[in-house]
Amino acid sequence: MTDIAEPIDLHDLLGGPEQFDRSGPLPLWVQVKNVLEAAIRHPGVNPRARVPSEQNLCDLLGVSRPIVRLALDSLVKAGLITKVPRQGIYVAPRKTDVDFASMNESLFAEISRGHKVTTRVLQMERERPTQREREMLALPPGADVFRLYRLYSVDDVPTALSWLMLAGHRVPGIEALIADNVSAYGVMRERYDLRIEASERWFEAAVPNEEQAALLQLLIGQPVLSIESVGRTGDHQPLEYYRCLYSTAFSRIHVTAHTRAQPPASD
Repeated sequence: MTDIAEPIDLHDLLGGPEQFDRSGPLPLWVQVKNVLEAAIRHPGVNPRARVPSEQNLCDLLGVSRPIVRLALDSLVKAGLITKVPRQGIYVAPRKTDVDFASMNESLFAEISRGHKVTTRVLQMERERPTQREREMLALPPGADVFRLYRLYSVDDVPTALSWLMLAGHRVPGIEALIADNVSAYGVMRERYDLRIEASERWFEAAVPNEEQAALLQLLIGQPVLSIESVGRTGDHQPLEYYRCLYSTAFSRIHVTAHTRAQPPASD
């Protein structure tokens, strides 16, 4: 029978105050950060393992709380640990690549291959469109918009907040069919025979507000990737317009680009 190694406790890897050179050129907080990073990267430490609290680290390493905070903040920015409000500090899961190559599926249909994706509905409504929604969805006069605000988790880790806006006149009554872990795109295919055939997307850096950061289990001020997209059906008419805040704390987006075929040069 093969023995299964027990996970290593971070406390056992950290050492004590004697390891630090307090008179050397390397700042003390950097030395503390290096010790913590070496422990976190140890192959015997499980992803999502609990990191000792700030006070415990102060006691273990014989350093002040400001020194510990500088070290921890640096590790958060590097994506090695995550601070969960009112819960504690944890080793971040190893980053995984998620494919983002297709141009004719929803974002999370694309990244879900090989991952467990769950959704939680935060809000949905059918209202008059804003000017931006009217323009992006090319809505006819009098048409409304269906809005769906959801939290996506990948492998049980909060990963994205999505605001999906649909041309309301094309999906009458869809709000009765949407719930947690129900694919809006599956509903549109099965009930309305509507499919996204082409998408146009824009990417930029963004900083979530306090409420959004809490939902994504991020520190206030920690940046995310903002994605804006318009999806069109086979008749070239816009069906969806969405905005998404995507956390890259635990995963990276892998984009595959192909050069468009060029027409032959004329003689």
